[in-house]
Amino acid sequence: MANNDRVDVEDAKALAERTVTRRDLLKLASAGVGLAALGPILAACGPNNSSSGGGAAASAGGSTAAGGASAAASTGASAAAASAGASGSSTLAVQPPATAVSLDFWNPFTGGDGPFLRKIVDQFNAETPNVKVKFTTQKDLYASLHAAKAANRLPQVSIVHLDAIPQNAADGIFQPIDDFIQTLGLSAKDFTEEVWKRGDYKGHRYGVPLDTHMLSFYWNKDLFTKAGLDPEKPPATKDEFMNAAQQITQKAGVPGFMVVQGGGGGPFLLGLEWATTFYQQNGEWTNADYTQATFNSDAGVNSTTFWKSLVDQGISPKGVESDSEIAAFKQGKLGMVMSGIWETNGYIDALKDKLGGGPVPKIFGAGVWSGSHHMGLTTRQMSADEKQGGEYFIAWLSEHSLDWAKAGQVPARQSVVNSPEFKALPIVSEIQKQQQDAKFPPAIPAASDMLFGPQGAGQAAIAAITGKGDPKGTLDTSAANMTKVLVANKQKYGF
Repeated sequence: MANNDRVDVEDAKALAERTVTRRDLLKLASAGVGLAALGPILAACGPNNSSSGGGAAASAGGSTAAGGASAAASTGASAAAASAGASGSSTLAVQPPATAVSLDFWNPFTGGDGPFLRKIVDQFNAETPNVKVKFTTQKDLYASLHAAKAANRLPQVSIVHLDAIPQNAADGIFQPIDDFIQTLGLSAKDFTEEVWKRGDYKGHRYGVPLDTHMLSFYWNKDLFTKAGLDPEKPPATKDEFMNAAQQITQKAGVPGFMVVQGGGGGPFLLGLEWATTFYQQNGEWTNADYTQATFNSDAGVNSTTFWKSLVDQGISPKGVESDSEIAAFKQGKLGMVMSGIWETNGYIDALKDKLGGGPVPKIFGAGVWSGSHHMGLTTRQMSADEKQGGEYFIAWLSEHSLDWAKAGQVPARQSVVNSPEFKALPIVSEIQKQQQDAKFPPAIPAASDMLFGPQGAGQAAIAAITGKGDPKGTLDTSAANMTKVLVANKQKYGF
């Protein structure tokens, strides 16, 4: 890695002094810094453009509900919504305000999942006369929120990614909602442990979890059959994955797997996979007091070496650009792919019954890169009725998260994912089986920059895979630079 690519101390301080937006990173990438996407911002909002985060890669959709649920499942979903309070507020711990209010609700869902959420909000508006919610999608959500705060024009309610909670809480964008959580009676038992735990910053809770979006595994059943593999038994281990990739490459006439090695979204897309195999080895991003980046450990080196081996062995072609693996898979020219869950609906539209989907193989063990959308109240000055309306809207949306599953997301509420209606949804219900293995970055400001930011692990992995350095050396350089950023952020935010 060239010396002029390094981030010096002043660069680190500059990064720590502001929120880095997706647009900022795209500008950095075009200037040669080499990274195009900030993980939490890119990781959850729409599938139409995965590398630049058009939707749930901003962190991801398609036209069919994450799986085109059957009529029976749709009927069941409607029944579940009714029993959850869709026809009234009696089952919720909070009630709509007595006085009519209008609320602004901001979200980052620029992809195919956006229309699904808009329909849910439309349903809420139709059922709740005293609370009217204006649905607004922001392409650069956190930049927009910071600008709105400066102009005293924040919305009352907004989506916030789990890994963006520390930064935005510290910057005064979102308010603590501990009393609201207590009123709802929510606790860790209602969600997975990691999603619940990481929603806390400095002893306060800032959001109600809506979903878990994860790196997911997809395969082409026809190509499995051509390669002599059982299309109903996807690989679950490293040996099975490597065998399937080799058999498809040799017998089906297409690559068994593609490792992204460049392009604007390269560090983001490869970063999702790199982080997954890093987590599978119990890799830790930092030391205990967040003063040193430690992802250049054996877990980091082994993760880089694994993905490099797929290129070295000829399983993956050389020079794969970001998003070309997604296009190839949709065209039936790639045997297997790992993508954010937000690609599910697009893959269903393209491959239909040829598509298989489920948990990522355990290359080294359990663990999968994940993100999570939470719903929060901002620090905007609002009346008591506005705040009550915002709380009621959040509670209602949480109770109706089964409908959100149709956008290709896994609901955070465990009562929902354990319901027969959710289990009837194809593909997404299979992906959900890895929800307990979801892993997240530390709960500190800008933690995901260590993976997706300039000079992060994603870019270091690409440098090693493309021969610009060895796995250990590229990660050492990355970790040294991220340590400077950690120190600067720790000084600023006091974590």
